[in-house]
Amino acid sequence: HDPAPPLGFGGRAQAGWSLGGVDFRHEPQPVLARGEISGHLHPVARVGGSVGIVRRRCFASDGQRCIMPAFGAYAGGLNLRDAAFGGLFEAPLTAHVLGKDRIYAIGHHACLPEARINRGGK
Repeated sequence: HDPAPPLGFGGRAQAGWSLGGVDFRHEPQPVLARGEISGHLHPVARVGGSVGIVRRRCFASDGQRCIMPAFGAYAGGLNLRDAAFGGLFEAPLTAHVLGKDRIYAIGHHACLPEARINRGGK
């Protein structure tokens, strides 16, 4: 999200970078892209288990492209079931959910949409 590194940090900002057939970019391309690693959407998965429902950061991947979660304290996360992820993956999508001590591979269809909040209306 930052157009340039902070003063004194060094380096340079780039819109994208390719290395060995892997394309790194901030935002995923709207067309199917093999070998792409991006962020911007910062996926989270909402899953149910023995301890109830949890919402955790995750890597979203179909084995061809990967969208990374946010790791900063101020960055939010977009539910993997959100329409913004529609059409970005061609194979079955897997949420690689960050747990306390390991990563859990959860199929996209096992992930839950965000809970609707009843604000006293209909």
